[in-house]
Amino acid sequence: MKIIMVVASICLLASCGGWSKGQENAFMDSCAKAANYDCDCSLKLTKEKYPNGSDFNEKGASDMELSKAIFEKCAKK
Repeated sequence: MKIIMVVASICLLASCGGWSKGQENAFMDSCAKAANYDCDCSLKLTKEKYPNGSDFNEKGASDMELSKAIFEKCAKK
């Protein structure tokens, strides 16, 4: 469930036209608060699905498919 909170937090930080370094840093900071996730992996999956921050902003918080993929592939064991 924490990943859903991370995704929702990032939605507030995303904007138009790709991902800025600031957006990437904000994602990594939020991810770090949800311990037990590989944040580089999480960011990579998120950017693959949402190449533009604006797309992630509109759809990311409710994207259960992305949340599941992050949980399955990026959770630290």
